Amino acid sequence: MKELLRFDEIKTEGKTKKYEVYSNHSAELLGVISWRNGWRCYVISYADGIDMSLSCNKELNNFMEKLENERKEKTAQEIK
Repeated sequence: MKELLRFDEIKTEGKTKKYEVYSNHSAELLGVISWRNGWRCYVISYADGIDMSLSCNKELNNFMEKLENERKEKTAQEIK
């Protein structure tokens, strides 16, 4: 399946990763994925006027689930 989205990591000072999400079709910035402390999970803040297809949402969801799993594994290793 052709990737519809591009995820570019943003350099930050914090412990959690942050990503800009771009359309591979138009190179348009779609939003930013970041850690939300109060919710204890990654969230996306969409740019104004962004519409996403089911395929794009599935790809975005898979990427965010991967981030969540990596964070859980890292946290588990730090506890040991």
